[in-house]
Amino acid sequence: MLNYNLKRHHWALITGASSGIGKEFAFQIAEKGLNVIILGRNAEQLSKVADEIHNATNSSVVIIQADLVKELDSVLENLSRFDVDLLVNNAGIGLYGDFIQHSWEEYENMMKLNMEVLTKLSHHYAKKFVKKGFGGIINVASVAGFMPIPHFAVYGATKAYVYSFSMSLWAELKDKGIHVLCVAPGKTETKFFERAKMDPGKQLMKPSEVVRGALNAYEKGSPLYIPGVSNKLIYHFVRRFFSDKFVAKMLVKYF
Repeated sequence: MLNYNLKRHHWALITGASSGIGKEFAFQIAEKGLNVIILGRNAEQLSKVADEIHNATNSSVVIIQADLVKELDSVLENLSRFDVDLLVNNAGIGLYGDFIQHSWEEYENMMKLNMEVLTKLSHHYAKKFVKKGFGGIINVASVAGFMPIPHFAVYGATKAYVYSFSMSLWAELKDKGIHVLCVAPGKTETKFFERAKMDPGKQLMKPSEVVRGALNAYEKGSPLYIPGVSNKLIYHFVRRFFSDKFVAKMLVKYF
């Protein structure tokens, strides 16, 4: 029986840690006594996160400022001196609008970050975890990955990849001492909507709620965590009783 207690881990790497869900992962993981490596593009924001963690915990904090799409290989080389045993793949971006509205370069960058970077980091650390028979990976997907979403077509597809990849990886690695958790939030109070160029509407979840539930799910050994009752209904009810064709037709009007 695997021991999923987070306190068994020593160093956690969190991508996209300068704000929102990534920042909360860094803070709450540090509160549990782990040392954290926070990675993002905004050095100023990362410094603020590090200060908050230092003021509230005794954990060590390492800041790495980088663009993962362009600098992943050099980042991995830089990280080689740390014995990371928990990886949190949180970095990701979205784009809202008609498929032909955005440039190919914007979509390519999103696919590289949401899928390629996440997969390469998972591959890099999964090999290390298997060698020592211990480790964990938390991948942040989205409820958008459970169904076709017009005007969010490429983003939703990248998150469908994250969901499928994570669940498959969980099954492969669970008997090797490694736990994989897929977290699929719905609308959350982050900078996502500003960057995706869309109005988030109302009833947004707090990042702290999402992360607290995710870490509890990790320690229970769950492979999937969906925060929020309405989001759970999408997964358990909508996917079961309605066809993708019907959902796509309804959502094209909703969005």
